[in-house]
Amino acid sequence: MLVAATLRTLLAGRDAIVVDETITHSRTVKRHLLTDRPDSNFYVQGGLGQGIAVALGVKLAAADRPVVLTIGDGAFTYNPVIQSYDAARGYDVPVLIVVFNNRVYQSMNLNHRRFYPEGAAAGTGEWLGTDLHRLPRLAAFAEPFGMHTETVDTPDSLGPALERALKAVTDGTTAVVDVLVTR
Repeated sequence: MLVAATLRTLLAGRDAIVVDETITHSRTVKRHLLTDRPDSNFYVQGGLGQGIAVALGVKLAAADRPVVLTIGDGAFTYNPVIQSYDAARGYDVPVLIVVFNNRVYQSMNLNHRRFYPEGAAAGTGEWLGTDLHRLPRLAAFAEPFGMHTETVDTPDSLGPALERALKAVTDGTTAVVDVLVTR
């Protein structure tokens, strides 16, 4: 996947730590961003909604290293986003948050299809609670906190957007990049 491969290139030689809460993209993230350096990769387990807090905690523990959270849009919406952004700003804990936004709560959708293949949703095509198209741009939630925000909707704009975001984090500001992905 282009997002993970681009991050790998940008993070090369930076001694970065990656915290992952992507769920359906986790294998791709692991394939591209997993390193053999101790304490460089963390996968958030045990339930959705912990990724931002885990990334902030990792940054507190490793203040001199860049911390990148890769997170799916479904997992992002489970996080206490407003409180986490306030903590990032209030305690001067800048992290880079990269949202893999496929505009669907994919893991729930797959579970609906797996456990209820002939259920009401299969008959109507209405998979309740899984369509995230109506959400506002996810990076916009960080704007009131003065954070660096970008929404990426073309492959050509991905690299430059992530470079700007990484620079913002290096300069001490949390950055949120909402990347619209196709799967």
